[in-house]
Amino acid sequence: MEFYLLIPLISILLIFWFMALISKEGRAIGLVEGRLARCIEKPNCVCTEYSDDKEHFYHPIEIPGGFENPDEMVQLIKGIIREAGGEVEIESHTYISAIFQSRVFGFVDDFEVRIDLQAKLINIRSASRVGYSDFGANLKRIKRIDELLQKRFSVMM
Repeated sequence: MEFYLLIPLISILLIFWFMALISKEGRAIGLVEGRLARCIEKPNCVCTEYSDDKEHFYHPIEIPGGFENPDEMVQLIKGIIREAGGEVEIESHTYISAIFQSRVFGFVDDFEVRIDLQAKLINIRSASRVGYSDFGANLKRIKRIDELLQKRFSVMM
């Protein structure tokens, strides 16, 4: 009789394990017409590009004066991504694509950065690859990256 109580628990664990396995496939969306992609209707995405999307919006990060070299900015952001537990997959002078994995099941989230030196802004998109909700993980991640960047900027000024 006790075995029957374990069946729902085992089923749920198998579903989560399978979803985590699926999340390991694929890549970030990348730039769409020179900007980060919009978030879809699910609440598992945060993006700084579209202020009209209040549900998914977080403010872009301002680049303080004195930062003119895009390669220097890319190196700084890559270091912060690694410090926060991410793994950089793709980089260019103005774009970085990285992944973060959850600790328990290993769900993969895409983390993208677009550096706009003309506007002096860092735009970020963080989104789960699978599932509906992320329980606020992507917003927490962007806030953490923002916090780390602000600390670095204050030291470098």
